[in-house]
Amino acid sequence: MSASIATLLFIDPITLEYKIFGPCCHFCPDHLIVSHYQPVALVEVIKGGGDTVLGQPIGGPLSVGTDNNDYTSMAVRIWQLPDWAIDIAMGYQSCKLCGVDAARTTNFSLTSKFDMCGAVANPIVSKGVSAFNSALPNCFPKLLYSTEFDPTWNTGCRDIAAAEAIAGVICNPLTGSFSIPGMEICIGQWGGLYPRQMASHNDNAAIAAGIAAYRAIHLSGFTIGTFPFSAALSVGKLQQTQPWPTVGFKAGSALLDTAMRLYPVSLEELYAFVWWTPVVCCKEYEEIMGVCSPTICG
Repeated sequence: MSASIATLLFIDPITLEYKIFGPCCHFCPDHLIVSHYQPVALVEVIKGGGDTVLGQPIGGPLSVGTDNNDYTSMAVRIWQLPDWAIDIAMGYQSCKLCGVDAARTTNFSLTSKFDMCGAVANPIVSKGVSAFNSALPNCFPKLLYSTEFDPTWNTGCRDIAAAEAIAGVICNPLTGSFSIPGMEICIGQWGGLYPRQMASHNDNAAIAAGIAAYRAIHLSGFTIGTFPFSAALSVGKLQQTQPWPTVGFKAGSALLDTAMRLYPVSLEELYAFVWWTPVVCCKEYEEIMGVCSPTICG
């Protein structure tokens, strides 16, 4: 896993949007304000069971087998990107970035009092993720969410009330643009966000994987609370990196949809996405213009 996660990162200038502004303060002319999008999480979307894009097979207590019904059923795992992996992907020049920690924030909780199913499942997911991470070596990526610990992902029972409440809403360019953080109804032109579960009707398997990826990000960010970065549709960028890398755009946008449809779908039904969020920080002039030292996991 440690060796392969860096190969799933594609740091391109369009997604990065690296910008340098003036000095951080009047008395620190050698420190400049930097803004960019920071890659923070790797989302692997798999068919089920012990499948993974990270090399070694992984399984959880709720791993599911391959589903050959009319739906495109997928399991999802979200990993926090370690700094050393980003450093490798950037040719050991990641000191120019603000870093993953600079992107940390708190998502407003949207747990509903009517969501009895979710109320039972949330502690199970949190404890399962915590126990999994405690058994990993320090240099391994940190697991933020896995549908294999979440019994509601397979049934959709978590979002029954929400899905019924918005059943009459048709996702179009107008409703798809409604993106108050945490209150999203649609994933752009990809269709409804709810119910946040593994089954998704779509004619393209890659797009179905993208839908599953953002549903898991939204669920872990706004409901379970294990995703420590902004999960808002209007804030982050979603970038496909496996089987083919694309530029990162807003999830469900026409630009990302077009970019993903340019490539064949994965015959192995394994997909990887990277979630990017905006950051601002102060960096030394030498870090921005000079050569960085490699980041070593200790």
